[in-house]
Amino acid sequence: MKYLAFIVITLLLSASGCKEKKASGAAQPAVRVELTSVGARDIAFTVNTIDAAAVEYGVGISAENAVRKTATSTTGPDVLELSWSGLEPSTDYTLSVRGIGPAGEEGKWETASFKTAEERIGVRSFTDVSLVGYWHREPYKWDAARFAPHVSWKAPDGTEQWLFEGFIFLEGSDWIHGKTLVISPSGESADKSVWQYQLDLWLGAEGSVAELEKACAEVAGRIGAPSQRRGVIIGIPDAIMFQRFSDKSSSTTYWGDGLDFASTEDRLKALYWYMDTARAMFAQLGCKYLELSGFYITAEEIYLPWDIDVNCQYKNWDVIAPAVARYCHASGQGLYWIPYHMGPGYKYWKSLGIDQAWMQPNWYWDLRNEGRHPFSKTIAAIKNADMSGMELEFEYSCVASQMKGGVMGPDGDGRLVFTAQDVPALQDRVRHYMKEFKDAGFFGEKSIALYSGTNAFTQLATSADASDRALYNDICEFILGNRK
Repeated sequence: MKYLAFIVITLLLSASGCKEKKASGAAQPAVRVELTSVGARDIAFTVNTIDAAAVEYGVGISAENAVRKTATSTTGPDVLELSWSGLEPSTDYTLSVRGIGPAGEEGKWETASFKTAEERIGVRSFTDVSLVGYWHREPYKWDAARFAPHVSWKAPDGTEQWLFEGFIFLEGSDWIHGKTLVISPSGESADKSVWQYQLDLWLGAEGSVAELEKACAEVAGRIGAPSQRRGVIIGIPDAIMFQRFSDKSSSTTYWGDGLDFASTEDRLKALYWYMDTARAMFAQLGCKYLELSGFYITAEEIYLPWDIDVNCQYKNWDVIAPAVARYCHASGQGLYWIPYHMGPGYKYWKSLGIDQAWMQPNWYWDLRNEGRHPFSKTIAAIKNADMSGMELEFEYSCVASQMKGGVMGPDGDGRLVFTAQDVPALQDRVRHYMKEFKDAGFFGEKSIALYSGTNAFTQLATSADASDRALYNDICEFILGNRK
């Protein structure tokens, strides 16, 4: 049975200070505790204190694992960076902290619940993942009902199975603040507050990941828990050098925290802050069916010094990508990426430290422009670069129930060219992706990443149109068949 083993850290203001009785009119000591990182067997946390000469803290571990530590500080506002090791992987814990005043005054207990990460050797590799989490496209909220068709498949015969192993949360722009999260020829770069806002949308107490956990709990209640937790992969924004990338005279200190993005080191500091914050926020959720498996490079191209790109010197991917990969791997997490069709850097994904990379064919949108992205070229690139797999891609333009009443769908350049008459041909193109994957010898050998636009996969699953439901079922059979 676990219990809270409390450790007193004496801050050595005076040898007798904490032995005195509470002084008349003394301020009540207070603390604020924040988890900063959570591993399989250890945590780190920050304690902000006011009017405390010591802090007392405990974690729910067994008595034989309890250890005693000491630290020093000063009375008044202060910050302690603390850690605790010897925890059990994949276990629920509660961290409790309170302040102790100079005269022994006892403050109020503050608590933080968390779950330690799963312990594994090496980074997790996925047979299939679904790209989700967009917040700038209506509908904005990713709730449990919207996730449900991604989490499990209810087959026509009534049986239900767990579906996607992993979920990549990505976003390229902040529609509320009008900022871009990836390098763009136009628009203003997102600062720290916008990065935090995006993390709140995904990892806040009522955010998308909490809703995904809810969807998983509902499935587990019907068919039992999955053999392993579903993976959560969080998209990382570009640390863009300039406040407006198109204007090389614009500020490089716009992000905040005194960082200057003219320095690659400072850009990495911002990215590490983002990853640490994501880890701490995920731990606060205490998920039972999800794990934080790693991070995703949101940019779809990685220009390297030998590539022909006038802006290459301002991106520094040859330094940033490997450094981010090492930071992931230090916590047993992976780095994932999906370049666009033949996107710069795809040949070098392994040398950059990326753990899984899928290629976008981009062929779905070529119905009006055949030959633009030949599938033969995609298959050859995946084989030659030994990529992890292929992206299966489509959007609402192939959903019959959505393309009624004059609704138009975009091509690869965003031009509204597709109509309801194109739905059968576009559905055939989705099936052609699956055929090409099998014909290439990838079935059962390589991984699949599903991109379904804003909401198309859920729209297919919940549609009353027979062709929509048939396509949804075909995709689910393909995903599960590839895993077997």
